[in-house]
Amino acid sequence: MHMKTCCNIPSVIALAVLATSKLGTTQSHVEVKYLRTILGDSASAIRLAHPLGMSVDLEDNIYIADTGNHRVVKCNLQGKLLREVGGFGFGEQQFDRPVDVWAGNDLDVFVADYNNQRLQRYDKDLNFISSYISNETGDENLHFGYPAALGLSVQGELFVADHEFNRVLRFDAFGDPKASFGDFNWGEGGLARPAKIFISRRNEVWVSDSSRAAIMVYDTFGNFLRRLGANTLAAPCGIAEWRHGMIVTDRERHALSFLGREGESLGEFGERGKGTNAFEAPAAVALLRAAVALLQAAPTPADRKDASAMHMLVLDSGNHRVQLFEIKWQP
Repeated sequence: MHMKTCCNIPSVIALAVLATSKLGTTQSHVEVKYLRTILGDSASAIRLAHPLGMSVDLEDNIYIADTGNHRVVKCNLQGKLLREVGGFGFGEQQFDRPVDVWAGNDLDVFVADYNNQRLQRYDKDLNFISSYISNETGDENLHFGYPAALGLSVQGELFVADHEFNRVLRFDAFGDPKASFGDFNWGEGGLARPAKIFISRRNEVWVSDSSRAAIMVYDTFGNFLRRLGANTLAAPCGIAEWRHGMIVTDRERHALSFLGREGESLGEFGERGKGTNAFEAPAAVALLRAAVALLQAAPTPADRKDASAMHMLVLDSGNHRVQLFEIKWQP
């Protein structure tokens, strides 16, 4: 690798029951309630064009890879534009089809600049820091061509899904590539078309594979652990972790799938369309950090029940919008 330094708020829609599935002897279900459209309605000052990536920082600011406009935007939960960087090109402040963004540590913002075949690193205010470009003279197992997704571990390791070799690369905290995994010789753990990456609280690497129609799970060393959702998903993309497992956007089913820790289906929400409970190829999903922190800190079952309502953002790519929902688990 070479490194180059340098809203609108409509009224709340009635509660929608996502699904009721029997877990053991308890009848349980997830409730999903539409709250508002943050970006993409008629009153929004920010016009998105087929956005494909979204990340939320520790203050619940939203970063969006606005793919069709070749830019990254930062806004708050009211839809107010805070920062933006981009425009078509190859310069430090330009992109050619950015497809993913990661901003989860409140310090760094990483962007997968797909057609420029590079990773761009910025600070939280979108000031340029460095570029990561594949070193074609080094170990071929550490090359990447078209970066499609990325995620950062708590140890500072950067994981990048590549579409040229259909594998994941691991960079250390200094930005040096150290290993790759999931390519054609990985057997049952091989990737066909990696879509998004999520690093779980257990420090597992979750990779959605749109061609294999599953979530592929690895440890941070690249050892394949298991495959989830193979009988439920069609074209999985964005992933978020919640208390009971994961939430996955499905771009073919135009819906959200809720999966348990072992990959069992807990229900599905959404249908194809433009309505408030409908989607068009949703690309990403994120839980607001404040809600995650509240749920993790709840000390007793009663407190956890009170904290069970969480807020979820969905990047609805085909409808060029970001929507806010409330989700609640009802045991």
